[in-house]
Amino acid sequence: MSGNFTQRGEPAVWDKWVRTRAALLGGASLVLELPFAYATQSAEGFAEGGVAILDALNCVDALSFGVETTDLAALSQAASLLSAEPNGFQAALKTGLGAGLSFPVARAQALTACLPATDAATWQQPNNILAIEYLKAIIRRGSALRPLPIERLGGGYSESVLTPGYASARAIRAAIKKGDASYLRYIPNAEAVPSIDPVFGEALFPLLMFQLRRRDTAKIGNIYGVAEGLEYRICEAAKKAQGYEDLVTAIASKRYPRSRIQRILLYCLFGITREQMYMLTGSPLYARVLGVRRDALGLLSRLAAESAVPIVTKASEFPESPLLDMDILATDIYSLLTKKIAPGKRDFTQRLLII
Repeated sequence: MSGNFTQRGEPAVWDKWVRTRAALLGGASLVLELPFAYATQSAEGFAEGGVAILDALNCVDALSFGVETTDLAALSQAASLLSAEPNGFQAALKTGLGAGLSFPVARAQALTACLPATDAATWQQPNNILAIEYLKAIIRRGSALRPLPIERLGGGYSESVLTPGYASARAIRAAIKKGDASYLRYIPNAEAVPSIDPVFGEALFPLLMFQLRRRDTAKIGNIYGVAEGLEYRICEAAKKAQGYEDLVTAIASKRYPRSRIQRILLYCLFGITREQMYMLTGSPLYARVLGVRRDALGLLSRLAAESAVPIVTKASEFPESPLLDMDILATDIYSLLTKKIAPGKRDFTQRLLII
């Protein structure tokens, strides 16, 4: 599970321990934290981190993920092609990018050019995109993880209103933001919903503007993800923006969609340069356990015995790690986003959740 910040480039609505408790009450046996450096990346980086950790545990045999299409053969074919990137694919991708298309759209069209029996729309579906990245990571690592795709039902990923059956996460977040309690019908265990105030992207704005306005274009140009002169667009927007939504909208474009801009702005807030991100993702892995069900404590013991990477249940007892240090910083920054500022260094004081 992502920690306090997500792949959307925004803070999680509730902190990682609240969400861990919800997951355990919802039936999960054990919850691991995906480090910030992976959780806030594009689908490729997100999947790479998740597969790397699960593969290193040496006791996980399958990886289940949501998809819009359950055709595992087609997804695997796309993943294999993207892993190899033959000349035909590279040429088609270059053509799309040269025409000003965003990377996801250009890649989808290039995939269809190489796999004519498929539809470009299939490769632009968000769950399919992440599914392909999971499969790529499995291929790249030579992992024995068995993919188990599950068809997405109900509201689509981009659906912003609650729909009958299953609602999208976006729709649930929108309802929470509006104070519409009807979202509780879509929560597996309403008891897991906390009484504390939720956090949204707008809470980032003051801290973010402080960082943007104290940096010049050269410094912003070194931030991870910034390219093609985007630093000038960011600096210009930071001069005028009156709110988080205003800032993101002013920077986003056909080439740089909102989700990518939000991630880049998050890197600006944390001051993460290209070199630092490469250092973080090149650091030794570990598996941080946030919570476990009491009836699954045997699983925790098995992880400790079989894992090829350290199992972390107490941050204070783990040697210094750039990856973990960034997660600790993320928690400290998240604590500043709540209406009532929370104490710092909670990663050292919060006990392992056992329910």
